[in-house]
Amino acid sequence: MGQSASKVKFRESVSALIQVDVSADDADFWDELWKIPSSAAEVFELLPAASARKLRDEKFDNLATLFTQAVAQLCQIVETPYSIYFDQALNCVRVLTRILPFLLEKGDLGEADENVEQLCWGTGGPNPTDERIGLMIGGNELGTSQQAPPSVAKHRAALLKEQEDELNHRNDNEDEQEPLALLVVHAAMHMLFLPQFTCDFYEDASISKDPRGKNAVKTKRRAEDPAAAKDDRELKAEAGLRERKVDWGVSLDAVPASIVWAPGAGVVAADMGYDASTRKYDKNRVEVLRLMLAACCDPLFSPADEYNPLASRWLAVATAADAPNAICLFYSLLNTIVTYDTRHLPVAAGFSEGHHVKLVELSAQVLCVLLDCGLPGHPDPVVDQNESPCVEFEIASKGGFNIFRTLLARIDTSRELTLIYEGFARLLRNVYEAESTYMGGVKLQCFQELLVLFWKFLEENPLFMSHILTRCNVNDIIVPICFLMYKSRRDPAQIGLVHICTFVLLKLSGERSFGVCLNKPFNVKLPTDLPLFHGCHADLLTITLHKLVVNGAYKLVPLYSCFLTIIANTSPYWKSMSLVAAVKLVNLFELFSSPKFLYSGEFAYRHLALLLEVFNNIAQYQYHGNAHLVYAIVRRKDAFGQLVSLSLQKAQAQCHKVYGDQTTVARDVDAQPVSLDTKGIPNLTNMPSDEDNSQSQSSSVIGTPFQPTAEWLEELKANLPMETVTRLLQHLVPVVDEIVARKAGVVDEQEILNVLNEITMVGLLPVPHPIVIRKYQPNQYTALWFTAFMWGVIFLRNQSLPLFDGQCIELFQVSVQDEED
Repeated sequence: MGQSASKVKFRESVSALIQVDVSADDADFWDELWKIPSSAAEVFELLPAASARKLRDEKFDNLATLFTQAVAQLCQIVETPYSIYFDQALNCVRVLTRILPFLLEKGDLGEADENVEQLCWGTGGPNPTDERIGLMIGGNELGTSQQAPPSVAKHRAALLKEQEDELNHRNDNEDEQEPLALLVVHAAMHMLFLPQFTCDFYEDASISKDPRGKNAVKTKRRAEDPAAAKDDRELKAEAGLRERKVDWGVSLDAVPASIVWAPGAGVVAADMGYDASTRKYDKNRVEVLRLMLAACCDPLFSPADEYNPLASRWLAVATAADAPNAICLFYSLLNTIVTYDTRHLPVAAGFSEGHHVKLVELSAQVLCVLLDCGLPGHPDPVVDQNESPCVEFEIASKGGFNIFRTLLARIDTSRELTLIYEGFARLLRNVYEAESTYMGGVKLQCFQELLVLFWKFLEENPLFMSHILTRCNVNDIIVPICFLMYKSRRDPAQIGLVHICTFVLLKLSGERSFGVCLNKPFNVKLPTDLPLFHGCHADLLTITLHKLVVNGAYKLVPLYSCFLTIIANTSPYWKSMSLVAAVKLVNLFELFSSPKFLYSGEFAYRHLALLLEVFNNIAQYQYHGNAHLVYAIVRRKDAFGQLVSLSLQKAQAQCHKVYGDQTTVARDVDAQPVSLDTKGIPNLTNMPSDEDNSQSQSSSVIGTPFQPTAEWLEELKANLPMETVTRLLQHLVPVVDEIVARKAGVVDEQEILNVLNEITMVGLLPVPHPIVIRKYQPNQYTALWFTAFMWGVIFLRNQSLPLFDGQCIELFQVSVQDEED
């Protein structure tokens, strides 16, 4: 059948499903439907969103038969994985990918519908055996056959008919039949490791029976390098992790290792048994991963303020301890991501690099989704009698258990942690390397998903942050983060990206090692208009954050305190500040002490408190080597003096001059933590729009109704640590003035810097204060923000083939902009 003819035939079949009642017993119609050659694009084109909803709402019986038969087909292809049936299986995958999001619109987290509930989660009919639904892929003696002989084909057809009958007659033996929702998720997870469809053949010799008759995994512990083993033990000891031994548990080994898509974490190349660089399965893997996304999209249809990460049964099935191939899937997705190198061309000629790039991007999205539900994993290592990693049955059987989060938390070797970090750093460097070289390779678009995954590792693996700060070069990831923030600062569509970069920096800045690492010289030439400077990575970070304040979008205003906290956390360890960074910091002080900022809200002075803390930390702990900052403070002494001498009368006069009789300035962003609106987005509804800002500087800050009072002034002076800077100026201003007078006003600044650097301030400044580090504290609002952000990214990144329709999405707001003619 030609392509155009098959497209017409498929269109006619879809029209029939929407317009007339089609009997489930009409074998000719259904058999022909599944055998019509079609592509994913054709399925989505011929079954648009409106038609899919019409099918669900007006011809539900047809939809139920379509869904039931597609699930039965997938279960059968898992049992009899012969290549002659792969095209038919792909048709089923594409149809299910298209219709599942519309079923989930009225699923667990969406608008409840009795018909959808009964179809997806109702039980009835005999329970298919483990062999029938293919719990062990290729487990029968025919699993290695490329082509099914006639007798097998006949047997398969009979089994398929029997299974369809079982799934269609769901009113008997209600307690025995597994629900279709479970079957479709399990079938998809099987199909990701189907011989000659998504992976090579493999021998499943690692499964045996334990003394209790249950499946057990036979593993051989690879000989460890003594130095690496010692390093791993030290890393665990630093984190307070102690290994425990149990008799039996749910194994966390990737078995069989040969089906994992790429070596890396969990498996090494020697365990693979085949060329893991092959890309001949990428196209099919992409199709099935799309189905996994469609089956796990429940959160999209929950209002943000009602979202419960434990409520989706679809996600619970996919992340349960008994989810088929879950461990192999975790390592396949993770290794596919972190081992990809955008600079290398595909090894196997004839295979499109585009399919592999899409596989990397979808792997990141699916892994993000699977790690964003359920409860966090327990990081304490547990082994069974065979010294194999496992999780206790009691924990694995509890509600909310997530095998993927457990695996993430249990990654505990230096080799794996280094591999993962270097993978993140290499892929994120692509955001600027692809722009700065003619041969930059493929330009990845999934950097937001990578940042979400990086955040998951920082949050849930207790060894990861310590490892990258003490055993890796953390600056490799700071440079692309600064680049992304700088490039995205004015784009309203990229505000979420700036938020996640800020969260990552805030999390890292809470560790002393991070501040120390930032002293490494910065030598990268970035394709931006950043000011040229000679300095370290702390300079890069400060210059970037300064630019976000003075030339960023209005919606970044709630992040100002976070920006300054990051600088304050790292300032005690900043050995030598560049001239550019020093000037930028003092510029920020002048900006935040200006009447326009200072009187924008009752708590707007907190920005100044953080900046003064930066100056105090450097003056008392890193004076020598930071003459640039000291001289910049001396040159702007008037800004500090005006703040010290501020009186109530002067404050009220300045406020009236800036705001007149206006008693309301929009909102004080420091009065309380950033709140979320009903869509899970930072609540900025009272902010002026970016279009209203005709100035290059976003200095029109926002605040609450406010007028300076005596109590406010007293609180301001009590909370601004001015003593150190005041004493610094008292001793150094006369020194500088004397040098200038001696040279009759013509003086080389380097001479002044040399003098300042030679002066000893010991005994002149107050007793050094304790270093204060403000650590990021996890909370439900941040977790909710990450969920909404992640799904927003996934929604937008899957629009070329519109996996999701925005009409019924509740987790975030979808606005459709009409194209101008």
